[in-house]
Amino acid sequence: MKVQDRALAARRALTRAGRAHADPTAEAEARLASVLAEGNDLDLAVEALSAELDVFGRLYEKRLAAPFADLDLADRLVRRIQGLEDEMARLAERLRSGEVAPRSRRDARRARRSAARRHRAGQAEREAPASHDDGADRTRVDPEAAAPEEPPEVEPEEIVTKRLYRRLARVLHPDFAQDDAERARLGELMARVNEAYAKGDRTALELMAEKVGAGEPLGDLSTEERLAHLETRIATLSRIAASLRREKGRLEATRTFRLREESRRREAAGGDYFEETRAGLEEEAAAAYADALSRLTRLGRAARELARARKVAMSKIVRRGPTGAQRAFDPLGESEIVRRGAAYLEAQRATARARELARWLEDAASSAPWQAALTVLAFLAESGRARPPDSLSTPEGWSARWDLVRAEWPDAPDLARALARLPRHLEVGVRAHGDDVLSGVQLAEAELAAGVRIALEREAVAGIARDVLAALGPEERCDACEEDVIAIHLLRTRGLDELNGLVCPRCGAVLRSYWRYGEAEGLEALAPIALELGLVAEQPLALAGTALGFQMLPEERERLTADRLRRRFAELYLAAYEVDLSPERLRIVSAEGPASPGTRVAALRRPALRLAEGPGATEEELLELLRSRIERRFRP
Repeated sequence: MKVQDRALAARRALTRAGRAHADPTAEAEARLASVLAEGNDLDLAVEALSAELDVFGRLYEKRLAAPFADLDLADRLVRRIQGLEDEMARLAERLRSGEVAPRSRRDARRARRSAARRHRAGQAEREAPASHDDGADRTRVDPEAAAPEEPPEVEPEEIVTKRLYRRLARVLHPDFAQDDAERARLGELMARVNEAYAKGDRTALELMAEKVGAGEPLGDLSTEERLAHLETRIATLSRIAASLRREKGRLEATRTFRLREESRRREAAGGDYFEETRAGLEEEAAAAYADALSRLTRLGRAARELARARKVAMSKIVRRGPTGAQRAFDPLGESEIVRRGAAYLEAQRATARARELARWLEDAASSAPWQAALTVLAFLAESGRARPPDSLSTPEGWSARWDLVRAEWPDAPDLARALARLPRHLEVGVRAHGDDVLSGVQLAEAELAAGVRIALEREAVAGIARDVLAALGPEERCDACEEDVIAIHLLRTRGLDELNGLVCPRCGAVLRSYWRYGEAEGLEALAPIALELGLVAEQPLALAGTALGFQMLPEERERLTADRLRRRFAELYLAAYEVDLSPERLRIVSAEGPASPGTRVAALRRPALRLAEGPGATEEELLELLRSRIERRFRP
């Protein structure tokens, strides 16, 4: 007979017993059967519900874990950028109000330690796995729903009754008797056990087991004994049933249960809960990433406002130096959010962390090339000093250039998602270069720049860096190729004068030539790195002991002949500065002697420029004439 059938029979028996004023034992047995049936039903319901929620939770994680994680990263990126903007606004306001004053050395050390702790905390947040139960008002699965507290176990009556019977049989079976009298006594007791077991009388079996265990004679079971035992069992089972009801209620109150019910309602209406939720999460994440890129523009404005406030405040804030003299105090030098630019630390030796980054870049060049490319991109943006390349001056420019760089890696994310997944050595932050304050993607610590420089000596990393640097030039129209290209920057000549040039990366045609006055910044400041990487090549040429350099694409330098080099000098110096000297007098010589016009310059050792015999200036006089005319450009 099933448990439910027994419970129904017990309830009917209880009704009949009440009407007939049956003895208390029968009534207790009926109540016991009812409580036992309820406990069994609750136990099955809890077990089934727990299993169903576990299956739903696993499916939920499988279908929606990735969209939720992406949304978490987008939210963290927005919070990071917003936090930097707020901090810079507060610092700028303090500078304008004159609240910032020089700190003591002890306070400065404390501030630096605090900044280091905040930086490590930010790294830990970026590297922490995305949570799926962060308390936000979002539809997320409850991680505890599928793992409820273990409720008390309700064993089936048949199993408990059989276990009691076997325990008594091991003690009371006549085969264990020592003599005939003992065998007769045990046979009588065993007959009572068999009778109780045949009736399914668990109460009698439990009472007999208790007496046997206590060493008491079995005797006849009194009504009082049976009733007391039944009440004890009813109380125990009632507590178990109450515990199971609480557990069932707890499961039905979880977020996972509500989500499952919502999923069922949508499916009943012909919808797809998981697909609809995934689409909503992706839409929300896309909006968050767009917000992050928009906030990067605002972050740049906040950095410029901070730079202006700092410039005014520095003229008013002083501190006393070791000699007692007053000197200007830079409030950003002790800021917890603004670090010094890496350009100031180029001469420092590589730290252990810098060398660790160098090794990471070497490994990432093959295992995660897009992360290596993003690191190089941040390094180059910072190497532009107080002004990054124009192509990286706005978030839109960053995004466009990043799309060019990542095109060959299908798994590389777009810029917003890349910023949300920055490796620990990169951050969206703020740095000071001289009087300027810059914001954006940067190395987490200024001294890490030395690690990137070490890694650039490895060809795998250098190859990625060449591709990145080649994508930073301006878009120009090449009339020779009849196409729009990303121009390569080089120094058409340097030594006597410094003439910048933009050339077509395909044919090498000069697209634009210009002089730049003042310290090199932006794309022009990256010219030495382009030369080191081999993105451009340089052909040296000596004139009266002075070294000149002519930069060009590597392919052009391989084809460069002595005649073409002679004509290039004439174009960039004789014609440019209106020197009255026939180009025919120019000769290219090397350590081996004069070079014929068709000789490839790459094969010459120590090429130099000589003037053929004839009227006019000597080589030394030509050099001085060029210097004087170059200097004339800088005179008012």
